[in-house]
Amino acid sequence: MTKFSSDSARSAQSGAVLMVGMVMLLMIMLVAVGVIRLTTRHTQIVSNEQVRSEAVSAANYALDAVLNQPYTTWDPYKNTGATTNVNLGTTKAADSADVSVNVTVKNLACKRSRVIKNAELYKKSGSVYYVAPVDSSCFGGGSPTGLTIVDPTAVGTASDDSLCATVLYEMQAQASDPKLLNATPIVQQGVEVRTDITALADSCL
Repeated sequence: MTKFSSDSARSAQSGAVLMVGMVMLLMIMLVAVGVIRLTTRHTQIVSNEQVRSEAVSAANYALDAVLNQPYTTWDPYKNTGATTNVNLGTTKAADSADVSVNVTVKNLACKRSRVIKNAELYKKSGSVYYVAPVDSSCFGGGSPTGLTIVDPTAVGTASDDSLCATVLYEMQAQASDPKLLNATPIVQQGVEVRTDITALADSCL
């Protein structure tokens, strides 16, 4: 019978422990690399979402600023539009180029227009028909401060056209700036404005 010495057994055990230790070390390294990659990916996702959110906020701000101007000043925003600086409020108050992002407001388009009917403007209180001051110009005058009493039979039937019309406009705002990693979201919004019927023909050109 062959007998193994205790020294040979110890040597074999040491070799096995070393191999197991190396395998465990390799597995730990793989897990660590996976965690680092996952953390980096999540950080990139959060950073990209923040950049996109800032770009959308800048586009919305520019679009709201334009839509709150009189519609007679919107001509520069047709086709390729006009670029404006939007300060997100992180550094200075002035909207200079170095502390702001570029937003282009463009593609102004008329989507729909229609003449307002008399029935949409006058209201009834008891047996009295009246028009609010804001709508008095649609009847060719009236009181600019108080109610205008009207006779529906005198101003025509309820389905007759008034002197006012509404026009639905639509425009886009696109933020594009290296500060936002060149994120280019497009925000689109429509707004309906009231106009005189004499200007209606020019509103959708």
